[in-house]
Amino acid sequence: MTASQTESIGTPFVLEGETIFPVPEARRHGNALSLCLVWIGANQNIMSILTGMIYPRLCHLSLGWSILAILAGNLIGGVFMALHAAQGPRLGIPQMQQTRGQFGSVGSLLVVGIVIVMYVGFTATLLAIGRDQALEAFGPAAGQTPVWISAVVIAVLCVIGHGVIERFIGWFAGVAGVTFLLLGGVYLFSAGGGLAHPFWQTPTLRDAIAGLSLGVLWQIAYAPYVSDYTRYLPSKTGEATAFRACLAGGVGGTAFPTIIGAMIGCTLFSGTPYDAVRAFSPVLPVLLFTVMITSTLVSCTMQIYCAALSSLTFVHTFRPAWHPTHRARGVAAALLLAACVAITVNLGNNVLDIINDVIELLLAVLSPWTAINLVDYYLVQHGAYDMPSLFRADGGIYGRFNRNALVCYAIGIAVQIPFLANALYTGPAARALGAVDVSWAVGIIVPGVLYRLLARRTAP
Repeated sequence: MTASQTESIGTPFVLEGETIFPVPEARRHGNALSLCLVWIGANQNIMSILTGMIYPRLCHLSLGWSILAILAGNLIGGVFMALHAAQGPRLGIPQMQQTRGQFGSVGSLLVVGIVIVMYVGFTATLLAIGRDQALEAFGPAAGQTPVWISAVVIAVLCVIGHGVIERFIGWFAGVAGVTFLLLGGVYLFSAGGGLAHPFWQTPTLRDAIAGLSLGVLWQIAYAPYVSDYTRYLPSKTGEATAFRACLAGGVGGTAFPTIIGAMIGCTLFSGTPYDAVRAFSPVLPVLLFTVMITSTLVSCTMQIYCAALSSLTFVHTFRPAWHPTHRARGVAAALLLAACVAITVNLGNNVLDIINDVIELLLAVLSPWTAINLVDYYLVQHGAYDMPSLFRADGGIYGRFNRNALVCYAIGIAVQIPFLANALYTGPAARALGAVDVSWAVGIIVPGVLYRLLARRTAP
């Protein structure tokens, strides 16, 4: 191990050079606690609070039922998310690079492309949320300035890489947690802070399932890149430890701010959070905005960092001899951020509806992928992938296309259509179930079972 490698282990301000390639054991660091804090911090953000507000305002759930749906949905989705996270310490590569083992070198580009679009969509929404927070805190004078400043900070963090991002998130977790707890207290004790409906008002089955699905998808949305943040753990950490740490951090970290958001959405208070804290001190809106805008930086940085890695994976498919460095990651991050900013400055202000629509779309495209990936890793390959093949243009032993995976993925999307129930379309099966949307469950079970059967049938 060289002096420079020793110096860089766990050091946040040393440029990360691995990009999409396996992380050497000498460069690995961290433990279960640091991993848990990453996922607690990653979820302490304004988007979690706004998602919490969807439960009472769009799903029409009382606070008691909102809390149940938040906990149950995040626990169910968290199991899938944590199973993906457990792959990181063993393989040491980004999740999208590993996806070549299921779909083939070229076949995986379909999933990689969808995931990149997902990252850009989420980042654009988060930047719009940050801009709207500035509008609520300071008025129209803020304009688009928060978007441009955020983009610059995110680009710098992505260029430095994993070390600084991990420390940034871990540091922020405690600050945001205390802030959100105090914000919830302010609402409880403010004028109009009482509940608009009884705590246990019985919901319709459709609304209860819709609330449950929000939590499931929140966690599954992390699946395409969760192992990007566990690949730096020492391999001796093991799959079980990584699973438990991510499950605890992801579910607990998400549930706390989301419940705060649900509580805010259930109150009679008609103003913004800034109006609520302004009644106690004129300084508090500035402090609250600082935390809120920082939370968007944390989330956006995670999205763009992983989008950049996925983009490098995409390009590397056509240039297998290329060895991308931190410079390539920086260029990719800058281009992706430019696209996000262009979308954000033209994005409307109805953020709750935007978030809800994005979540419904992601349910349909991510559920089949997560099923295929997990079945292949745990039941077919048992985690034993041929690393050189994952970086070859022809896919090595996995080929350019894995027909079984692509067919199962297409079927996984198709079988969801009759079960969809949203503002754009309600399928016949969903209508027969009283407009209850269970498409995400169908999209996991059907392709997962089918892929296992096909893999067994074609095994040598």
